[in-house]
Order: sequence, then structure tokens, then C-alpha cells
Amino acid sequence: MIYKLNGIGYDSNSYLIVGKKTVLIDPGTPANFENLKKDILKYSKGIDYIINTHCHYDHVASDYLFQEEFKAPVYIHPLELPHLALGDEVTVSRLFGKLVPPKEIYPITEAIEMLNELGIEVLETPGHSIGGISLIYDNSIISGDTLFSYGVGRYDFPTGSLVSLRKSIGTLERIAYEKKIMKVFPGHGETGDLSAFANAMLFI
Repeated sequence: MIYKLNGIGYDSNSYLIVGKKTVLIDPGTPANFENLKKDILKYSKGIDYIINTHCHYDHVASDYLFQEEFKAPVYIHPLELPHLALGDEVTVSRLFGKLVPPKEIYPITEAIEMLNELGIEVLETPGHSIGGISLIYDNSIISGDTLFSYGVGRYDFPTGSLVSLRKSIGTLERIAYEKKIMKVFPGHGETGDLSAFANAMLFI
């Protein structure tokens, strides 16, 4: 089961996958920590793993709080990991006037087998950032800031690329039709369906 947990203000959407294990995707910022924790505990007794779709501040800044609260490891694409570890300009934290708190982070390549056992497929979908990922689970796509219900993520941030974004949207669209995906869960905004791909073409 996927639970959509709405962010507050500029926070990203967060998602909770509850199955054999509980996986939190994109915890957002510390401003939303207490509210998000309450929502999580409605559906699960804790968190086993944390996954970041990319390293931007509005998706990752409260990683360390959930890591400390639930003793859950944090995973991200290897190309995003050094930026998240350093809290450098690629995290766009300066746009929010904040710094990304330090934490121990692991490359998601170390978790692929474990995630596959949970029915979670990891796809590389760069464009919004160099190591952006999307997740396939339960006939749904959790797309981070690659694909929204009514558009796509920005590609003018550090390491962003319009060429890569176009390829990623094409990859997601192909897989969505092959796997009969029914829902799109984006990093911001409302959930969508396959019409999201037609909407994306208006922006790329």
C-alpha cells in the first residue's frame, strides 16, 4: 500500500510504502517533521528504510530526524550522494536559506536486491538532477520531481538537463504502458494517471 503524505509549504510530498517492510520516500524538511511523524504512525509502527528520489533540500532535509527517530538508513543514487553529504549548491538549500544537516547516507545500489524483494523497482530518471530516481510499486510510479501530474520538474538547477529529462519521461512512459501503471505519485502536487505523460509533453 502507498500512502501519500502531503508536505506543508514548499515541502515535497512524502510517500509511505507499507508492506513486508515500511519505506519512507522523500521526508521533506524539519518544519514538517512532527506532522509527518504523526501521519506515519497512523499506518505503521516505524520506518525500516528512507529513500530520497534526489538530493534537493525540500525532499531530504529531515532525513536525519527520521533516521534518528526510527534508526532507519538513508539511500540515494550514488551521483547524488556526495552532494547530499556535503550539502553543496546542488542541494539548492540556499534557495531556502538553510543548510542540509549531516547524516550517514548509503548508495541505493546497495539496496536494489532488498528493494526488489519488497516489490520496489528503482529507475534512473535524471534530468531534474543528475541522479534522480523514480520507483515502481504496486502498479504506480513514484516520480520525484521528474514527472508531475501537470508538467515536469525544472531542469535549470545544478546538474539538471533538458535532454536527460526528455529521455527520462520517455522511459517512464514506455514502462508505464508496458506494466499497465495506473497512478503517478509526483514529488509535488496531486496524484495523476497516464494523462500525466501527455501533459509533460507540453513542457518539454
